[in-house]
Amino acid sequence: MKKQICDLIHFLIQYGQLSYTILFLFFFVLDCNPSDLNNAGDVYSREFNETQILACLIKGKDCIPCTGSTSLSYPQSTYLLGQNFPVSIKSNLCSTISTCNVSPALPTGLTINKETCEISGTPTAITSYADYKVTATTSAGDTSTTLRIGVEIGSLVHLKFTNGSFENSGIQPLILTASPSLSFTTGYEGDTNGAVHLNTTDISSQIGGDSMLPSGTLPRTICIWLKPDALLGSGVQELIFSYGTLFNNACGFGLQNTAGVTGLYFTRANFSAKQTYAPPAGIWTHICIVFDGTNSSFYTNGTFLGTPATTGSGTVDTILQRITFGSWGGGYWYHGGIDGFRVFGSALSATAVNQVYQGSPIYGP
Repeated sequence: MKKQICDLIHFLIQYGQLSYTILFLFFFVLDCNPSDLNNAGDVYSREFNETQILACLIKGKDCIPCTGSTSLSYPQSTYLLGQNFPVSIKSNLCSTISTCNVSPALPTGLTINKETCEISGTPTAITSYADYKVTATTSAGDTSTTLRIGVEIGSLVHLKFTNGSFENSGIQPLILTASPSLSFTTGYEGDTNGAVHLNTTDISSQIGGDSMLPSGTLPRTICIWLKPDALLGSGVQELIFSYGTLFNNACGFGLQNTAGVTGLYFTRANFSAKQTYAPPAGIWTHICIVFDGTNSSFYTNGTFLGTPATTGSGTVDTILQRITFGSWGGGYWYHGGIDGFRVFGSALSATAVNQVYQGSPIYGP
């Protein structure tokens, strides 16, 4: 028995048909002692464990029991994907697949694996929702399911705060931590604990957590739902969001009252733009700021407000370091609710901004 297994191992190495066994073989071949495998039927023995490991390695991908289904399905039935964002959608089918097909053809940039029915790739074109029938052929026959797939302008960051979650459904890796006194409130859609309430508290990311956010003169669009606790007093300034180092090398926006006039301000490094507008207290208002590389345009509730003059001088670099909500260096505290925060890596059109406000797929143009 022992000699047969050792011969089998050397055969596998010689012909390289199962390369994933090599790491196992290092410890197994070098330890081919005469006493080994003499008690392979004893489930409590070392020999039993070794024979089970060997059998598992020979099985390859079928070694681990499948916990899925014998009928073709996917984790979701509907997928809204981001343009130019890579994706991988694996099926839950346990049966061995001889072939897999989809009709009609998937959106440009996506392919289906004929042996696993996994859908993967990077969708390159905006595509309205459509139904795609996926059919897998197994030893038991054909099994099919229908997926609804659309491709929109994707977000780098999308924080919904559902049930107090800091999960980012955008492509940007982001880990947020909050002050112990942070509280939650009803979201703009009426969902309980669906929004964050900031009151001398803040939320921030780990250093380097925002490394994929636009910097310098790169276009970007930043949108958020706001519900201020009160109107600003004269001379008061409150920061809602920023990323980068403080002051000279950061991108951010907030509220500012100068001589009794409240406005939305957007800053990037040494430059800033301010649009006169006072978000009403106690009411959810949707704000979007679109920067096209030169000018900053402001929108409220999907409607264009204006493109104020940009002031400032010096460098325009944003040193990417951290993302923060609710304060600027431990000051300029924002008091109120935030929800539905999104960052896009492009300057959205007025049509797309309205689609963000409506909560519909963002097809633009």
